Amino acid sequence: MTDPIHAGFDVRLPSLPPPAELPLALRDAAPELARARVDALDGAQVQALGEQVRALPLAERETLANDLVGKLDAPQLRKLEPAFGRENIAEAVERRGGPALRDAYAALPREDAAPPDRADPGKTRDISTEVVNPSGGEINDATWTIDDQGRPIHAEATLRTVFSDIDRSDAETQAQRTAADRGVDGDQGGHLLGHRFVTDQGLKNLFPQNGNFNMGAYKTLENEWAAWVDKGMDVRVTIDLTPREADRPDRVRISYEVLDPADGRRVYDQRVSFDNRAGQRYDRVDADQMDGLIAAG
Repeated sequence: MTDPIHAGFDVRLPSLPPPAELPLALRDAAPELARARVDALDGAQVQALGEQVRALPLAERETLANDLVGKLDAPQLRKLEPAFGRENIAEAVERRGGPALRDAYAALPREDAAPPDRADPGKTRDISTEVVNPSGGEINDATWTIDDQGRPIHAEATLRTVFSDIDRSDAETQAQRTAADRGVDGDQGGHLLGHRFVTDQGLKNLFPQNGNFNMGAYKTLENEWAAWVDKGMDVRVTIDLTPREADRPDRVRISYEVLDPADGRRVYDQRVSFDNRAGQRYDRVDADQMDGLIAAG
C-alpha cells in the first residue's frame, strides 16, 4: 500500500468524527482517508475507539477488522490492536491480508505494539499434566496457560486414549458451577479438553460456555476426536480463548491434527472457530471418511 499521506492525497484531513461514529466512518472511508484518520488518532482516541468497537456485535466487529485490513498498512493495523485486540487483528491480517501485508505485519518489532495493559493479558503461567489410562497405560498429556486470576486462555494436548465411564468428582462438579457463575444466564462450566480425555482438572480446564454450544457443536467436535483415537490415531489439539482479559471468552479457536503413531505421518488437520453462543455448527468427519484418510496416508 502507499504511504497514507504522500502526494496524491490532501493531507489537510477533516476533523475526526465523534468517537461513537468513528467505527462506521473508518468502515465507509476510502483507503487513503481511513489511513489518514488512523494516523491522526492519539492514545486516548484509540481507547475511545476500542470502547465503541467492543460495543458492536461480534460479527460486525470481525467484519470491520476484515475491512480495515483491506485499507490500512501494517503499522496502522498494529496501532489499532488496543481497540480490536491483538489476536483479532492478527487473525484478520492472516485471513484477509496479502503476502506483503502479512510479512510486513509479522516483521514489526514488538516494542511498537499496543500498550501492554490493553494488548497483553497479565502475567501468565503454564500448568502441565499427564493422565495415564490404567487399562492400557496410554498417556494423554496436556498443558494449560492461565492468567493471573486463574482463568484459562490457552490449552494444548495430545490425545491417545479415551477414559470411559469416569465419574466426575464433587470438586470437579463444584468447579464447573464456579466457572458457569462467571458467565451469563444459560452458561455451563464447559471443558476446554473434554473430561473423557483428561478427567478432573478443575478450573484450569473450564470456562463459561453457552450450554447449547457446549452440548452441541463442541460435543460433536469432541466426539470426532474420540473416534479418531478409537481408530488408533493420536490427536494433537490447540485451543485459544479470546478475549484474554475477560471472565467469559466470546470466541473459541481450535486447531488439531491427526497423526498415525506408527510412523508419525499426518492423516488429517483442521482449524475451526466458534462464537461462544447458541447455534454453532460443526460437521464432523465420519467413520468411513476416517478410514479412507488413514488408508490414503
